[in-house]
Amino acid sequence: MKYNIIYADPPWEYGSKSAVNNSSGSEIKKLSEHYQSMSITDIKNIPVKDITLDDACCFMWVTDSHLEEGIEVMKSWGFKYKTVAFVWVKTTNKGNFCKNVAPWTLKSTELCLFGTKGKMTKYKQNNSVESLVFAERFKHSQKPEEVRKRIESLFGDLPKVELFARKDSEGWDTIGNDIDGMDIKESLNILKNE
Repeated sequence: MKYNIIYADPPWEYGSKSAVNNSSGSEIKKLSEHYQSMSITDIKNIPVKDITLDDACCFMWVTDSHLEEGIEVMKSWGFKYKTVAFVWVKTTNKGNFCKNVAPWTLKSTELCLFGTKGKMTKYKQNNSVESLVFAERFKHSQKPEEVRKRIESLFGDLPKVELFARKDSEGWDTIGNDIDGMDIKESLNILKNE
């Protein structure tokens, strides 16, 4: 199976950084307790090129501290960085902005980068997809469903896959340790050989 749309939320390494467990709102855990992270080298070496069509795009989640690495990964996967597709403004269940502690300023947003290869402009179906997404922050690293809907609105029903997925999503192929318990390279090799 090959795809026009790659949607990815790589498990970036953060060293010793901790995060609040949002189900309780107060329990502090190391990020490694939320998910198994990967080194930048391992992420770059995922054979994404093997499952993309000649005309393809990549939507990739990064925090601002991983912006440079995100662009590097995108290049290694065969995409040219174009823009920030979505800025997620994280809110609480009461509509307040989340304010996550960081080394320099309190963080309330996360970025979804966009890159292409080939001629993806011919597949664009909507010129009014907004980049700013206000959505509640739930479980650590869970992304808003609204972004998938906006990607579908932008490109329609093209073949699409979500890498590092945490759940199955209708209309999407999904690969992720939380879904199939397999390493992503193993999952992609199975896809490549189907």
